[in-house]
Amino acid sequence: MMPGGRRSAWAGAVVGSVLLLGACSAGGSPDASTPATDDVVDEATAELDGRLFYSVAEEGDVQSLLLREGGDESVVVEPGVACCVFRISPSGEEVLVLPNSSNHPLVGATVPLTGGDPVPLPELDPTLNGVASAYSPDGTRIAYEGWDDGDPARTGIYTAVAADSTDLVRVTTHEGAGHDVPLDYSPDGSQLLFFRATHDDPDYTDGSLWTVDVDGSGATQLTPDDVRPNWWARWSPDGSRIVFGAERLADSGPIWTIAPDGSDLAVVYEDADGGFAITPAWSPDGSQIVFALDPDNDEYAHPANEVYVIPAEGGEPELVIGGDAFKRWFTWVD
Repeated sequence: MMPGGRRSAWAGAVVGSVLLLGACSAGGSPDASTPATDDVVDEATAELDGRLFYSVAEEGDVQSLLLREGGDESVVVEPGVACCVFRISPSGEEVLVLPNSSNHPLVGATVPLTGGDPVPLPELDPTLNGVASAYSPDGTRIAYEGWDDGDPARTGIYTAVAADSTDLVRVTTHEGAGHDVPLDYSPDGSQLLFFRATHDDPDYTDGSLWTVDVDGSGATQLTPDDVRPNWWARWSPDGSRIVFGAERLADSGPIWTIAPDGSDLAVVYEDADGGFAITPAWSPDGSQIVFALDPDNDEYAHPANEVYVIPAEGGEPELVIGGDAFKRWFTWVD
């Protein structure tokens, strides 16, 4: 099992599955030690308006979700409780997670932002695994990375009512190896941004970013074949741009933005000293981009890294969080 792969987390939860994607693994236990937040926050040169949620991975890939607000840190999801998916609900009341469990079929869960145990979502159907990956902007639906261990033809993206998993709608069909992974809804809720993997190996290289209408029509590849994105990407608050980084193990780690129709691809940041930018996300007003800067291109190694912000159109980075932890998967809200 390769440490750090979201795909390996699925393997821990669903033995024998055709597994997926990402950059984490299910490790540790719910009673793992609380992250040393005093070691995470230091040397900051920029203060962020609003709240910044981010994941920290400790030894053994034990993951937790932290909140930075006004220079202070708190733990939202305790170490070892969940992994791989941390999505804040539009209501700001809960976070969508993949719990560390052996449920089959695989389902997601929610954790109140005030703390508590994961509350499992209802299963989609008796045989369909569903990794709950993104909320619709109004919070009424969830997009799932779906597959059936007994029927490869069912692999694709699905959406369902958030409250009870009813009204299951198939959005994409993925043929061959790999999965389609929903990453974000468009701000108006009419489209989904997703990553299309081309093979099963946990590096998740050689994939591409796509958009599709929520009814399954109009699937369009955004990234050209000579640009290999990471599986993490986010839609800007005004819907005009999509931000993403380079795939793991690439020769360099720039941050790109692109228009939702696939035009106007632009590099907005590349570290002059060879650092590798990961998991960029937008500020609430879309004027800035937050990201982690790794010392190398192997995210699965969980290197100690730092968090920076840049203007959305590019510019000089400002340090937000230093410290010795490995940080990623940002959500910046008011």
